[in-house]
Amino acid sequence: MSASRSLTDNLDPNAKSAFARRTLPGIACLLAAALLAAAVAVIQIASTIDSDALVRERFLTGKAFEAHQRSMGRHVADNAFWGDAYANLSSRVNLNWAYEQENLGPSLYQDFGYDAVFVIDPDGKTTYSVIRGELLQVDARQWLENGLKTLLTDARIALEDDETSAGILTAEGHPAMATAAVMTTGGSDIEEQPGPASVLVFVDLMDPKWLLDLGEAYAVEGLRADRDNEQIEGAQVKLNRLDGSPVRFIWSVSQPGDYLLWITLPVLGAVTLGLSLLAWLLLCQALKTVRIMDASYRRLVISRTALAAREERFRDVAEAASDWIWETDQHVHLTYLSARFEEITGHVPATWIGRPLIDLLVTDHAALQEWLSSKHNVPLRCSYHAADGCVRYCRLSAREIHDGGQLLGYRGTASDVTEETKAQARVQYLSQHDALTGLPNRNRLRDYLESKLNSLTTASRLTVLYIDLDRFKPVNDTLGHGAGDEVLIGVANRLKQCIRGDDLVARLGGDEFVMVMSRLQHNEDIEALCARVVGAISEPFSYEDKQIHIGASVGIALAPTDASQASELLRCADIALYQAKADGRGTWCFYGVEMDKRLHERRNQEDELRQAIAEGQFEAYYQPRYLSEDMRINGAETLLRWHHPSRGLLLPEQFIPLAEETGLIVPLGEWVLREACFEAANWTDDLVVSVNLSPLQLRIGDLYLVIVSALGDSGLPANRLELEITETALLQENESTLDVLNRLKSLGLRLAMDDFGTGYSSLSNLRNYPFDMIKIDGSFIAGMSLSVENHSIVKALIDLGRGLRMRVTAEGVETLEQLNLLLADGCSELQGFHMSHPLPAKELSALLSKARLADEANP
Repeated sequence: MSASRSLTDNLDPNAKSAFARRTLPGIACLLAAALLAAAVAVIQIASTIDSDALVRERFLTGKAFEAHQRSMGRHVADNAFWGDAYANLSSRVNLNWAYEQENLGPSLYQDFGYDAVFVIDPDGKTTYSVIRGELLQVDARQWLENGLKTLLTDARIALEDDETSAGILTAEGHPAMATAAVMTTGGSDIEEQPGPASVLVFVDLMDPKWLLDLGEAYAVEGLRADRDNEQIEGAQVKLNRLDGSPVRFIWSVSQPGDYLLWITLPVLGAVTLGLSLLAWLLLCQALKTVRIMDASYRRLVISRTALAAREERFRDVAEAASDWIWETDQHVHLTYLSARFEEITGHVPATWIGRPLIDLLVTDHAALQEWLSSKHNVPLRCSYHAADGCVRYCRLSAREIHDGGQLLGYRGTASDVTEETKAQARVQYLSQHDALTGLPNRNRLRDYLESKLNSLTTASRLTVLYIDLDRFKPVNDTLGHGAGDEVLIGVANRLKQCIRGDDLVARLGGDEFVMVMSRLQHNEDIEALCARVVGAISEPFSYEDKQIHIGASVGIALAPTDASQASELLRCADIALYQAKADGRGTWCFYGVEMDKRLHERRNQEDELRQAIAEGQFEAYYQPRYLSEDMRINGAETLLRWHHPSRGLLLPEQFIPLAEETGLIVPLGEWVLREACFEAANWTDDLVVSVNLSPLQLRIGDLYLVIVSALGDSGLPANRLELEITETALLQENESTLDVLNRLKSLGLRLAMDDFGTGYSSLSNLRNYPFDMIKIDGSFIAGMSLSVENHSIVKALIDLGRGLRMRVTAEGVETLEQLNLLLADGCSELQGFHMSHPLPAKELSALLSKARLADEANP
């Protein structure tokens, strides 16, 4: 008893108090350390949030100026490259047309807010000026300070490319954004005057109100020009005037991190106090728990002893259970039967002792004697009648009994295989029949058709009706599969009533049936049968006091007219069935040669795709992917485009499904992979290229060797290659997929689950498969700004990825609102039209160079 007692039971009260005094300070220290770590973490997080907000506001401010400048450039181009403006303002000024009729007059200020509009002739003289919607005689060179000459010169240079010039000047003591364009006829039939044309200039004063409005439009608070050299660290954007002098814009920095600290730190203090109290209570209960556990242990020992006794009894019973044993003399008369004989057969052993073994078994005497005299390597399978009259099956094994070389008899066992035999017979039946309806299945149909076609004469013909049920899927969807099964059984019974003699009706699977008729010689008879079939199936079916209404469509093929091979005949009937469905369902259609045109069109599309692969008609586009921390490009996804000779540029959804169906996705995917690796090798060292993998590529060919070859030939490090596998592809694959992905992962490359959230995959997929990243499908991103529920789904997916220590990329970001929501939710990376469309390789290289120069200019 003392051996099983807990150590704490032997402690006196003073010892237990000392234990408590030693433990409590330790717990207090742990809690203090946890509080300190949590506080440091919260402060760090708040600092990071403030830093991210500042980076985002600086990015948005730059985008605001850039977007407004592009808008002014497009507007001045629309008016300068206008034939009527050229005729009325370039060589001569028609004030009535320009100002009175408001073609280039007050409306530019009232509708678009342009503070000044100037027309300047080639000599630099201002021929037309409108200031804040009023016609005034103002010299643009005096109104606009420093840089106007540069703006006009740039405008004449830009004319060669049908472009405009733009820049920052000074007007009325404020920075001013100006755009200029040389006036042209715009391709109209207006006669072009000799000599240089005048230049049209639009000006927007960047006064305090204008800057505040621009900042509000881009969620930047208090945007203003820095006139007092305010010291706001980081919250500034510098722009250069055309004369080279800088102008600095600042704004009021948002500090969400400080708000987080005010909310979080008091909560941490309260939590720590509560945990301290809880620790004290737990310590008080600890000694009581030890005594309870000791009592539980003693009960467990007793339970284990009882369990061991039960297991021993079970082994004894299992060892006693065996097949029945028999022995005979040299004349094969039974001399011994074990007790199990009566349990299995129902016969009393004493009634069979002394009787020949052959009397018990239903088998041939000669066969039994031959088997006994053999080496008995193969058991003998035979049957017998049990005491209840039922036929049972057994498998006999036997050995000869010898004494000094003399045969004394035979000894063996009999294994009851009744259930096994019935199961084999059931399997044989099911191999030729449908399990649900009892109709012949596809295998039986094929054998029957081949037999009928082989015996077909020139004077006879064979009719095949391919039947598909209409409106059957809603039955399963609304009433359940039980109702669907009842309807299929009813359909099978009604179809059997429509055949005669040795005709056949079979179920191919699902809601497809086939009838084979050999006695219909005229089309009128066939159509009458089809009408009877359609009418019989159209009659309502009853299920649980409900009326179920379905229909049927029938495709008809004739042998030998349409085909003389079983598979070809079924194919023709199937084509006719699709035509019947296209004609409106509930009808029938005879096969015609013209129906094969659809197949020929598909073959042509496949041939075009093969030719496109052979001739290199494909081009790889790249869509940049941005880090959420600073909106820098950290990689790009490879997307395929087909330059079709007649249909133009085709997107993946227009040819990838065909490539998947035909298997051409394997060579096409290999080409894309190699192209992406060679292109990415020219990028900076830290950029990653993503390539989509087809499920077929995971199953066919040696993907591992293909990737090794692409990486080796291009020189691209493996850690800069990312392979994307769709979630739905994983659901379709088997255990070998995990082996393939683990082998690829061993190369050091990255793996991403694409279209996450669309395939209903379980969390075990994310844990078991070696993914580094999940990509949230764009359909979720599109809906997140429309409702709180959709936004919650996206946030949950982001939290799930972060919880599994995976990076999370949001695809399909198309609006600023979506971008801000994803940044606030902590999404790792972003991709979509809002940042960049998919670009050809040259345009992507230019974008990367521009981004690199910007980083160098703003370290």
